[in-house]
Amino acid sequence: MEFITSPGADIMTYGSSKRRKSTAIALKNPVDEGPTIHLEDGTFGPSRKMRKMYFAAFSALLMAVAMGIAVGYSAPATYDMTTRPLSPIQPTKDDITWIGSVLAIGAMSGGLLAGPIADKIGRKTTLILNIIPFTAGWFSICFAENVNAIIAGRLITGIACGVVSVAVPMYCVEISTPEVRGFLGSSFQGFMVIGNLLSVVIGSFITWEYLALVGAGIATLGLVCFFLMPESPRWILAQDDMEGGIIVMRDLQGDHVDVEDECTKLYNDLISQPKGLLTLKECMHPTVYKPALISIVLMFFQQFSGSNAVLFYSSSIFEASKDFLNPKKSTIILGAVQVVATLFSNVIVDKVGRKILLFLSGSLMSLSLTVLSTYYYVSVENARFEDNYNWIPLASLILFLCGFSLGYGSIPWLLTVEMVPLRARSTIGGLATFANGLFAFIITKTFSKLEDIAHTYGTFWTYAALSFVGCFFVILVVPETKGKELEDISSQFCKSKKNNPELSISVISK
Repeated sequence: MEFITSPGADIMTYGSSKRRKSTAIALKNPVDEGPTIHLEDGTFGPSRKMRKMYFAAFSALLMAVAMGIAVGYSAPATYDMTTRPLSPIQPTKDDITWIGSVLAIGAMSGGLLAGPIADKIGRKTTLILNIIPFTAGWFSICFAENVNAIIAGRLITGIACGVVSVAVPMYCVEISTPEVRGFLGSSFQGFMVIGNLLSVVIGSFITWEYLALVGAGIATLGLVCFFLMPESPRWILAQDDMEGGIIVMRDLQGDHVDVEDECTKLYNDLISQPKGLLTLKECMHPTVYKPALISIVLMFFQQFSGSNAVLFYSSSIFEASKDFLNPKKSTIILGAVQVVATLFSNVIVDKVGRKILLFLSGSLMSLSLTVLSTYYYVSVENARFEDNYNWIPLASLILFLCGFSLGYGSIPWLLTVEMVPLRARSTIGGLATFANGLFAFIITKTFSKLEDIAHTYGTFWTYAALSFVGCFFVILVVPETKGKELEDISSQFCKSKKNNPELSISVISK
């Protein structure tokens, strides 16, 4: 494929325009000006103080912040709708469940579409075009005249969130070096909970209409910042642009990385792969279906721990302890705890390992929900106990969110990318997002009905039991991927020599 060769050529044009070959290609860094690099002699400029890789990842992760605002919107918004006398919309209890859960339905469809689209037009272009459903959904909510318009806006915004949840982790992993792959890959959840915290904090000071405008503004800010970043080197190489991939990868990862060797391995692997969607034969290969099943089951335990129900209905849950602390303040505290715990998990995930953190996460969630459900059970017959220990709901949910953020909040998304071979990554990533959205919808839509049937204590006991079962799944089934090349991870799922060696499945580490 031909590509542009003028000395002032901007690397951001790679993946979106034709290239022309030349004997020397100059590279201009839009983040900090430095000397040019020429492929002809292999010379490198001086080491940069900070890799552009982190700037690119941060820009993409701003869209995770926008997604976090959308996820956290329902709690402060519905609280404002139901408690503010002048609110133009007064939703019923059933309306609130739809406002909270319909986002997941949109995410299901967005997740399925994101993978094929990202492979066709690129990760960058997919995320840039995603601003359309993001802003359209928020404006539908902001100017809504009835509940149906809000629900429609949440559905459209959910589609954008589904695209973000697939394309952003994919982009971050594909631009990263192996040493920080876990950190950048798991940072998606960290930035999402930052958006969640922003939603509940800002939502405690402004009305739900203006909070929707804030959501649209953050999504637009993410677009503006990311527009300046290059396309994923992996996608550029997939377009038969070897030299373009080398230039972008070197610009992103710095001088000390042997990018030519990395790109050569990746390019040779890509050109040996069949084009188009996965075939049925490929889907039946153990390196594809085994990690796919593990990813889906992890998404099940992530959602059926009750995490989204806790976030969506946190204000209502704290009505029981409002004499101890205002429900709005309690929700803000939960959001802050989740941010700190998630960022801590992002930092230690490459040191401690994925499997240990998942086990600790499930154990803490099960313990905290057992304590919470016991509190509600005893309070039914003992009003004095409820008054004397009304701090337990807040303490229990703080422990719950610490446990959730430590492992299940981010690691399932990271493992989906790490375990799945390169060729199947987009397809399985979309499938995992669809499953996550489906499970999230079931949990958030049935939370209130489950409370009516089994009471609050029975609801949380159910979630506690499922979290406990998830611990055994992690111990017995989930592989440890810390410090391993992706081809080594994939080989764990394909130990039998009877598997067809002619079936080419990409497992190159980028």
